[in-house]
Amino acid sequence: MRNPAGTRAAWLAAALALLLPGAQASGQEAFRLGGITVEPGSAVSGRLDVAPLGGDAGTFIPLTVVHGVRPGPVLTLVAGIHGSEYAPILAMQRLRPLLDPAEIAGTVVLVHMANLPAFLGRTIYFSPDDRKNLNRSFPGNPDGTLTERVAHVLTEEVIDRSDYLMDIHSGDGNEWLRPSYTGYYAEAGGAEVIEKSRRMAIAFGLDPIVEFRGDLDPARAIWCGSAAVARGIPSIDVESGEMGLIEDRRIDPIVDGVLSVMRDLGMAPGEPAPTENPLFIRERAYATSEHDGVWEPDPLVEAGQYVTEGARLGLVRDFHGNPLAEIRAPADGMMLILLGTPPVNRGETIAVIARVE
Repeated sequence: MRNPAGTRAAWLAAALALLLPGAQASGQEAFRLGGITVEPGSAVSGRLDVAPLGGDAGTFIPLTVVHGVRPGPVLTLVAGIHGSEYAPILAMQRLRPLLDPAEIAGTVVLVHMANLPAFLGRTIYFSPDDRKNLNRSFPGNPDGTLTERVAHVLTEEVIDRSDYLMDIHSGDGNEWLRPSYTGYYAEAGGAEVIEKSRRMAIAFGLDPIVEFRGDLDPARAIWCGSAAVARGIPSIDVESGEMGLIEDRRIDPIVDGVLSVMRDLGMAPGEPAPTENPLFIRERAYATSEHDGVWEPDPLVEAGQYVTEGARLGLVRDFHGNPLAEIRAPADGMMLILLGTPPVNRGETIAVIARVE
């Protein structure tokens, strides 16, 4: 006598083999992240919960896992570490439908918004819950404040599952940032991690590449990308976008760069589009404010310009309009970042200048 249940199971298995060619032959297994299980050749969107503690409401981290039909590396894309850096967040939205699991080798983890409280609260740098900067809170603390617990969940559940990682930023809601660039840790993680990180930075396709200096102690690797490198995971930082703007010319390079890196890693069909003449930046100089007050940039100065040491960048006034200090360029070079809104705090960075060799 025929077994109807067995017949249906056999039919489903055959249909799956036709829809996902090579999935069974490759031996690809389901991918698990937190409470999310993703079968080969599929994509699942879900969340990682950060439980309430100490009177706060907790939060969650929205993410999508795209699990290919063939074995390959796990590439993690982190957006929204800072809640008002919108270009990376929108780039993740655009990437999701472009990633066909039937064409992908390996796994792509898209962290849509790492810092949901800051995104919903429309804050720059800090979470509205505990006034802490997520990108200064890694590897996190399971018993700490909300931001520290978010960092802990990202470290334990996401970073530690990764083979490669991109920490994707833009100029925050108060920062002019030009041109877009990538960065990698040029002296940390060991020779293999450094070489793989450098290759990712080149494959991404943006011309300026910042080389971060110094080694990393895992307990003090407080930035998202540095937490990965300190664990032996190749990582790059990406900066594309500024002032909370949602321009295609800042979002598209992120989408294109991710796809180029995936192709370079053998995760996606097609040829990568690396930068052909990368401009490596080894040193950066910083102009900071010695006062709380009102920042007034010089109308002739813009991010992306080359400036000479001593060039006037603007003026800090007190809250009544009286001049407190002129801010001048601390070095020759290309101005990567310039504070773009009036509020300024004592010790805050007003400009970042790349010393170009």
